[in-house]
Amino acid sequence: MRDFSHLPVTEEEIDAAEKLRARGEFPGALARMQELLARAGDDDTRMLLLFDIISCSTQIEAHTVTEDALSELDKLPQPEISRVLANLTRANAETDLGRPQNALNLLDLCIETDYFDRDDFRVHKYQLFFFKGKALERLERWNEALEWLDMAHSMFPNEASCGDETTRRIYGWVETEILLNKSRSLFGLGRYEDAYEMAMHAYEREKGDTKTLSLMYMANCRVMQKQYAEALKLYLAIQKERPCRAVREEALREGMNRCLKGLEKLQTQDRPS
Repeated sequence: MRDFSHLPVTEEEIDAAEKLRARGEFPGALARMQELLARAGDDDTRMLLLFDIISCSTQIEAHTVTEDALSELDKLPQPEISRVLANLTRANAETDLGRPQNALNLLDLCIETDYFDRDDFRVHKYQLFFFKGKALERLERWNEALEWLDMAHSMFPNEASCGDETTRRIYGWVETEILLNKSRSLFGLGRYEDAYEMAMHAYEREKGDTKTLSLMYMANCRVMQKQYAEALKLYLAIQKERPCRAVREEALREGMNRCLKGLEKLQTQDRPS
């Protein structure tokens, strides 16, 4: 077997590992990132991979791996900043794991520092605002969530000012997530038309599972507005895209059944007595 341990880590390899993480394949992504870390020579590459490792290990609650990665970050230049950014990554994972209050605690630690007022922290501040809005949405503190999500959206740059490819990718996926979290918050407040509009904007931006999830949000809004025929068309469009990791089969069936019952009730009401 050939030995690749001497080869430098390429951007393409890191990108491939991060795509695994983006698809939710955390164990596989973590293993790949650990392999790349063993080959990484320069501090910048090591720092990037360590952040990626913390993101994956937190998601699968591999606490020892997380602590080891944090210790390695402490050995690199500017360890205080690294810890703050690591907390940012961990906060998002805590929300995804169903612990949004833990996420808020970590984010408040980040906010207490003065790093996020720096010009070179703009993209991190954008993420911080989004992560706080996301955690608040999960806690059903919808008005507060909308405030933080709006603050994040206000920082979205134009293409020309977006910087390198990594920065553009961050702004791209976060902006879609802002739209979806705003849609959920507005839905929670009973503002169904506004929630539908946010989900529609996300649908127009995306492809794959995220596009299908956006359709699900749109359909759910139409059900709440008793626009059952339109909702059913959306649910049927979602069904054609199955399987989709982002949409649970039972939720799709429940939505379709609600539409059928709603249409039947309307037809009964329209019949002459």
